[in-house]
Order: sequence, then structure tokens, then C-alpha cells
Amino acid sequence: MNSVTLEEQLPLFQALSSELRVQIVKLVAANSGISLKQLAEKLNMPQSTLSPHIGKLASCGLIRVEEEPASHGLQKCCYPNQTQILINFGDDCNRLPLYQAEIPIGQYSDFDVTPTCGLATTASFLGTLDEPRLFAHPESAKAGILWFTTGYVEYILPNSSYWNTKIEKITLIFEIGSESPGANNDWPSRIVFSLNGTRLGEWISPGDFGDRRGRQNPSWWYSFLNQYGLLKTLTINQSGCYLDGMPLSAVTVDDLQLDSQSVMKFRFEVPAGTPLSHGLTIYGQGFGDYNQDIRMMIQYRKV
Repeated sequence: MNSVTLEEQLPLFQALSSELRVQIVKLVAANSGISLKQLAEKLNMPQSTLSPHIGKLASCGLIRVEEEPASHGLQKCCYPNQTQILINFGDDCNRLPLYQAEIPIGQYSDFDVTPTCGLATTASFLGTLDEPRLFAHPESAKAGILWFTTGYVEYILPNSSYWNTKIEKITLIFEIGSESPGANNDWPSRIVFSLNGTRLGEWISPGDFGDRRGRQNPSWWYSFLNQYGLLKTLTINQSGCYLDGMPLSAVTVDDLQLDSQSVMKFRFEVPAGTPLSHGLTIYGQGFGDYNQDIRMMIQYRKV
């Protein structure tokens, strides 16, 4: 979340002025997908008292509320909607509004993968499993989940800058995990991130999680398969590259030499031939724990 001026985020400050609402935000962040009933039980209060506070937090964008199937009808569940809040205490006329986009999981521009591999939409698997050639199928654009053992998928990030602007910061938020036949919570995999051929750093995914059902998975998704990943936030700014706020590398956004004509190609890669070549799975809308694809935010500044 970006705030250009303090005044523009007054509703946010008002929402966080209550200790109870701060507690709610913490509970939702730690228990993504928690139902209103479960929240009320944790806070020891009736749902009728809790609902106005939930509404205030949702209206300013801190959390989102979704209706999901329950044993009897539908239930309301809460998800964290923001992972960062940037507050600008000055009136910086050179900083432009934050550009945001969501890139569908199946909208990759290039790939080179090895089995085990596959894609699926919320309706079915795309063709047969373990066929790398199906990554070139026209229907792959509809995929909500994809997985492979070694290789890469590459996405073109939309660049909305003009000739007199520069990029200050790029943020990517995605749900990701390893890839094991079936599922394996203890299955570490070395995943490398790069942009336009520049290596941004690597992350060791701890596993291919299947100990419970993913909150967003379609009903047909088999229980013996991987179910969810971890939500990761990758940030490249003028001081370096960070994963979930922790330093990943010294590569800065200036090192990438991006301008208004730059095509930005972001790559997820699992290098072959290492002890931790245990694949990756990327979860998009309709799969995993978070109902999102690859969420991108770019901060531009006038030169």
C-alpha cells in the first residue's frame, strides 16, 4: 500500500487507532482465511460486535472479506490484503501514483521445464501430466497453477513509464513452493529470481505443502497433491533487493538500468544439477491459500 500524502490515508489511520482493530489485523495476518466465527471466538466477543470493526478494516484496504462454502451454507472469511504500508510524510510532487497490476500465472512469455510438470485451471488439468510441450498450449494462459522440477518460466512485467520518469521500486507478491510428486512438506528447493538476466538472488523453499487442503483450491483438486505455498514479497529498490523485508542481494533498481522503453522479463528458475533441484509450484487465482496471481507494484518518479 502506498500513501502519497498523510491526508489521503486518513481512513487508514482511523482504522488503526483502535487497539482492537490492530489486534484483528494481527490475527488475520497470522491466520489467513480465518472465519468471522473463529475471530469472534479468539477475541471472546459476539460476531455482531466484531462485524463493524471488520467493515472498517476492509473499507480502507487492510483486509478483505470473502464468502466461502461451509458445512451449512456460506461463511465470511478474512484475508490480509496488504503486506506493507509506505507513508510519505512530505508532499513529493515528483512521485507518481503507484502503478499496480496482476499478472495471471499462465501468462508467461517463455519457459523451459522438465517433469514432473503440469498446469491446471480451476476446471481441470491441462492435458496430460509431465508433458513440457503443453506449456506452449494456447489454453495455458488460463492456468491457475503450474509446477515443474527444473528449468524456468518467465513473465513480462508491464512498464507504464514515460520518457521523463524513472523506476524507484518494483514489488512482486506471489504464492510459491517446491514441487514433489504428490506432496512433501520437507522438500527444500533452490529457487532463483532474476530480471532481464540479472540475478536478484535465491530462496530455499522449505517444502511442497500438502498437510491440509489449500483454502482456495477447487473441489476437484486431489487431496494427495500439493495444496498451498508461501506468500512471498520480493522488492527491488534503490538500496537493494529484499525478500519479505530481508536482504536478498545488493542489486538495486538503478543497477537494472530500466527506462520507459525497457521490456522487463522476470524469471522463476530452478537450476538443474544441484542437491536442492526440487522444483517449484506457483499458485494463482483459484488455488493455494491466497486468491491472487502475481501481484506487481511499481513506483515511478518524474526525472
